Amino acid sequence: MRKIRDNFARTNNVIQSDKSVMSDGCKALVLQDFARVFEEYFELNGLPQMQITCERGVYKIDVSFEADRVKKFNVLK
Repeated sequence: MRKIRDNFARTNNVIQSDKSVMSDGCKALVLQDFARVFEEYFELNGLPQMQITCERGVYKIDVSFEADRVKKFNVLK
């Protein structure tokens, strides 16, 4: 029984890791979109970075970037 559970766990891990793979082209497009939005508020120092992990079917996406300054903007009332 333990061998069946181990095989199931290994198979499940392979399936989950296959789902979490994002092609380099797709990742580049997403990062360009993030950069476009972030540039409205910050002066970026390069493209953002992104890490994608999947645990138990739940994706965790970490996006980070460096900025030289925060842009000033007015809030409309």
